[in-house]
Amino acid sequence: MEKKAIAVVLFTLFLAGSALAGDIGVSSVSYNPAPAAPGAIMTVWVQVKNNSPYEAEDVIVKVEPEYPLSIQPGEEEEKRIGDIDAFEIATVQFKMLVDSKATDGEKALEILIGEGFLAKKETASIDVLSRTPKLEIVESSVNQLSPGEVREVQLGVKNIGGSVARNIVLKINPERTVTSTGVVVEREIVSLGAATTYLSDLEQGAQANASLTLAVNQDAELKNYSIPVTIEYYDVNGTSKSETAYLGIKVVADAEVDAVIGDISPMAFPGGKSEVTIDLFNIGLADARYVVIELSGTGMAIDEPRQFIGTLEADDFDSLKVDVRFSSETAVGETPLLVRILYKDSELNEKVVTKALALNVVNAAEAQGAASNPLLGIAGIVSLVLQLVGLYVVAKWAWPRVKGFRKKK
Repeated sequence: MEKKAIAVVLFTLFLAGSALAGDIGVSSVSYNPAPAAPGAIMTVWVQVKNNSPYEAEDVIVKVEPEYPLSIQPGEEEEKRIGDIDAFEIATVQFKMLVDSKATDGEKALEILIGEGFLAKKETASIDVLSRTPKLEIVESSVNQLSPGEVREVQLGVKNIGGSVARNIVLKINPERTVTSTGVVVEREIVSLGAATTYLSDLEQGAQANASLTLAVNQDAELKNYSIPVTIEYYDVNGTSKSETAYLGIKVVADAEVDAVIGDISPMAFPGGKSEVTIDLFNIGLADARYVVIELSGTGMAIDEPRQFIGTLEADDFDSLKVDVRFSSETAVGETPLLVRILYKDSELNEKVVTKALALNVVNAAEAQGAASNPLLGIAGIVSLVLQLVGLYVVAKWAWPRVKGFRKKK
C-alpha cells in the first residue's frame, strides 16, 4: 500500500511539473539565398516559439541535414538557446552548404527541439534552384598595338552570373571568316601560338586572369578593332555554355620625319647665292599630316623660310627648294641650317622635329672654279665616262657592220 501511495504522489508531481513547463515549437524557418543555389553557402534561421504561459527552460535546437545539404565546417549542428519566456520567440542561426552537384527541387531539413533534451522533430523544406553563370571580360592589360607588333595580353574574366562556371576555355576566333555571301574576311589581329587558354572554376562574383598572345599584321590599317573572344564553360548541371565577348584594340603608329640636304647649286660661298634642295622623308608607319617646314640660319637670308608641305605619307618622301643668300662674313666650312618640321600625327597631336643640317661653304675661288669647269664636279665626271663608253660601243660594234655592208654593195 505504501509503494502504491508513493507512486501516485510521484505521478501527480510529474503531471504538475508538465503543466507548469513551456510548450515550444518551430514557428518558422527562413534561409538566404532563397532559393538556395548549388555550390553556395546558405544561412538558415529557425524561430522557436514558447506557446505556454509558463517559461520554457534550457531550450535546445538541432538540425539534421541530409544530402545535398550539410553543416558548414566549424559550425555546430546543435545549439542551446536557453530559457524562453511565456509566448516569446527566440531565433537561432545555422550556416549550411549546398552541394555543387545538387539538382533542382525541394530538399528536406530535419529540425529537433526540446527543453533539456530533444523531444520534438519537425521538417522544413529548402528550395534548391541552380542559377546560370555568366562570364565577361572586364579587364585587359593592352588596348593599343602597332602594325607588326606581337604582345601577350592579360584578360580579366569575371563571373557575373548566379552560379559557378566550370572548365572555362577562352579562344580567339579563326583568323579568317566567310560571310553569308561567300566573301572571305581576313582578320588584321590574330592569336599567335596557342589560340586557346584554360581557366579553372569561377565561383559567383570571382575573377581570374587569362593570357593570350596577339599579333598585328604589318599592313594593318590604323583604326579601332573589335576582336571577338569566345568563352566556353559548363554550369553546375554539366550543361555546356558559350558566349562571345569583345576585346577593343586600337592599332596606332607614329610618323618619323627627317630631313637631309639633297643638293646645293651652285656651291655655297661667302656673299653668294645658292639654290638649296632639302629632302624630307617619313620612315614611320603612320602619315605625318599638315606638315610645315621652317628654315633659319646665321649669316644667311632665306627666301620663303616657312613652307607648307601637306601630308607626308608613311614610307614616302618630298623635296623643296629654297634660295639662300650668304653673307660676305660667312665663314668657310660647315654652316648649320636649322630645319624645324611641324606636323600632326594620326591622333592629330602636334609634333615638332628640329634638326641642324650642315651646309658646306667654300671660298669664292673654289666655287667659281667648280662653276667654270663642270668636269671638276661629279656630274661632269659621270658625263665624260658615259661619252667614252658610247664611243667605245660605236667603235667595237657599229663600225664593223657598216664596213661589211659597204663591201656587199
